Amino acid sequence: MSENEILENIKKEVKRIIEDFEYSAKGHFESAKYWRYGNYVLMVASIISVCASLVFVCDDSDKFWSGFVAIVSGFITMLLVFLNPQKKYSSHQNSGNKYLALRNKARIFLEIESKNISLEQQIKSLKKLDSKRNEINKHSLPIASMGYESAKKQIEIDKNTQYQVDKDQE
Repeated sequence: MSENEILENIKKEVKRIIEDFEYSAKGHFESAKYWRYGNYVLMVASIISVCASLVFVCDDSDKFWSGFVAIVSGFITMLLVFLNPQKKYSSHQNSGNKYLALRNKARIFLEIESKNISLEQQIKSLKKLDSKRNEINKHSLPIASMGYESAKKQIEIDKNTQYQVDKDQE
């Protein structure tokens, strides 16, 4: 294989990695959004059910409804503790940010740095990008199917991830 073929293959692989970073970042941001909304819904429901149960207890209302609302309140609180949506939100948000940072590094490498370094240095940089991607993948939560579908739609249909300078070149 000639050096030009190897350089072309490196360029193609970096473009694949950039695309992978784009989808992964967007997928994690979409999953984070769902977990954030879930956290808000459960927190509001928990607060309302606790207040309602206090009203029933203080009002000496029917014991059945007091007990029912208390059980619902306990169940919602249990879901908050068990699911821990705030932690999952933070984890997805952090993973998305890490993917975007690597996407930016990969793009700078592809468009600027690779033009001024040797073949061996390019291979080394490509391996480093791949290693960092694998490290993030290892420590990231899986992307929910809803998050994946939403991210895919936004990237492929809306094209909202393209910079204006890239649009102007087309």
